[in-house]
Amino acid sequence: MAHETPITVLRYPQGAVIADYIRALAGMVITLVPLAVLNVGSVMVYILAGLGALFFLFGFRTVLRHLTKVEVSAGGIRIAGPVGRAIRWRDLDGLSLQYYTTRRDKLDGWMLLKIKGKGSVVTLDSALDGFDDIVVRALHAARDNGVALEESTLANLPAMGIDATSIEQDERYP
Repeated sequence: MAHETPITVLRYPQGAVIADYIRALAGMVITLVPLAVLNVGSVMVYILAGLGALFFLFGFRTVLRHLTKVEVSAGGIRIAGPVGRAIRWRDLDGLSLQYYTTRRDKLDGWMLLKIKGKGSVVTLDSALDGFDDIVVRALHAARDNGVALEESTLANLPAMGIDATSIEQDERYP
């Protein structure tokens, strides 16, 4: 009889996704409506069209996030959705945690986790429900696989309340 590994299914919070839809739509309206209604100069056409395209791409990315499920198990992590991919924890060969801020004082921003293994990359941001648990699980896999962490990753862990040395002694993820 095969033992089934429990899978935790995570999604980006609906409130965050809806807010991103609103931002994308507002950005497209603000940039593309003047193109259709006003007689703007050629330089302004390129600027507004470029900004409109960026907001369109942001909206497309939001649709992808809305349709994406992240499945985490003792065996690995899998992105189920339009752009699916999976990495087994035992195949993890790269891990980085970056912090991006929108303010000069660096008090407001988000984390971006990149998990690499066998040519595949899973990228998640801190808006994802359960993000902290995935970071800890990935750190355990990195430890188990002998993956050296970048200085920037080690520097960003305390901001999440994670002590890298405690990962070495934590036996939750043998």
